[in-house]
Parts: sequence; structure tokens; C-alpha cells
Amino acid sequence: MTQVFTTTASLGPLAADGGQELCVPVAIAAGCAGIEIRRELFREETPRLDDLSDLIRKGQLVSVYSAPIELWKADGSLNVEKLDVVIPEALSIGAVWLKTSLGHYKSGVSDLEGLKKYWNSLVSDSDALELTVENDQTLHGGNVAKLRKFFEDCQEAGLFIQMTFDIGNWNFTEEEAMKAAAELNKYVGYIHLKHVEKIDGKLVTLGLPEDKDSLWRSILDLLPRDVPRTIEFPVEGEDVEGVLRKYVSMISEA
Repeated sequence: MTQVFTTTASLGPLAADGGQELCVPVAIAAGCAGIEIRRELFREETPRLDDLSDLIRKGQLVSVYSAPIELWKADGSLNVEKLDVVIPEALSIGAVWLKTSLGHYKSGVSDLEGLKKYWNSLVSDSDALELTVENDQTLHGGNVAKLRKFFEDCQEAGLFIQMTFDIGNWNFTEEEAMKAAAELNKYVGYIHLKHVEKIDGKLVTLGLPEDKDSLWRSILDLLPRDVPRTIEFPVEGEDVEGVLRKYVSMISEA
């Protein structure tokens, strides 16, 4: 059965009221196989991660660490200053992926060999951590052609970096999600699920519709089936655990 994860951002009120630790037992009870921890939801500039790590490990959840940083700076250089902070944090919670956005990758300028050496200096062979790059909501980081070129260059350089394919973010960059899925599917190792609609002139993230002909189902048909699918939309209701469990079941069977 396909693994389904949830982001702590999807359980926003829980994380806001009592910290992301409160999201872990809910994810476990709802049948999630993993949880994505969001750095931007920590209240402290330097978060204390020991308790969170213990909860994740005892609950036998797979963990992903999402950091709101761009991998490449505006001049095409590696964002070492930010990575120096978030890589140790990801390692401390036992994450299997550190997720960033692409940033300003410049083929032929951005140093992939330097990235490989830098990563290996911080992450040992015994660590499970790998890097995944997401299509974000910016024109430079959510562009199909730029993302494809980055992953092509990574393959040529012998650098194993998989894509986080966010099916809803294409709405913000005015790219076609189906076309993006067809062009990028061989690089995808992790999926973000959300439904985005324009309401009163603004793009709004909503829960996935149950309809059998929904676009999100068609997009999933173009993506690898054996990679985690992650809930990244508001899970709301009096029984949050029950609502989350319903989505987990629906997504795993899609």
C-alpha cells in the first residue's frame, strides 16, 4: 500500500497551540506512515528537537524536515549559511529527507560538485538523510524547464537528489500540473498533495475533493506510485484525527 504522510502545517491549530509535538500522536492514530516537520512553525529561532525526535522514533514514523530556504542564492552560489543550520537539525530528528526549494540555480555556474562535497562533509554514509527539492510558488523555483535542467545536471554529476512534486504549487506559477508531471515524473521521490482554487481573486489551498474524476487523481496517475504522498492542506473539523484518517485512506487507495 502507498505510504501517506502528513505535514504538521496541515494540523495548524495543534502546532500553533502546543507545538509540533502534538501533531505526532494524531498522525500515528490516523494511520500516517510519516510526518513532515516544518521549520517555520517553531517558535524558537534555535528549536529544541530532542523531545520531537523521541516522539517520532517511538511512534515509528518516517520523518521529513522542511526548511523554507532556497538551495541556490541569487548569484547561483550554494546557500551554505542556511544549510549549515538546517542540515544538523534534520539529522537530529532522524529525517530521511531535507526539503528545500530550488532557488536560483544557474547551469554551468552553480557548483554541483561543490554541493556533493559539502553535503558529504556534514552527512555520513550511516545517516539516512537525503536532499529533496520542491517546486515552490516562485517563478524561478516553480519553473518546469529550470527544475528539469537542475535534475538532469544532477544526474550527470552523479548527485542523487529527488524532487518533491507539489501538485498545487503549479497554480501559483501558472504552469500546467499535468504537463509538469509528465516531464518531471522520473525525478520524483516525494509528493505534496493539495487542491488550489481561485476565490475572490486569490489562490486558496483546500482539502482534496473526493470526486473520482478530480484533477489530483489524474496527476497521481502520471507520478511514481511507490513514493510517499503527503497531505499539505488544512485538515479541519471537530474530529481532526477522524478527518485525517479519512484522507489517509482515500489517498492511499487513489
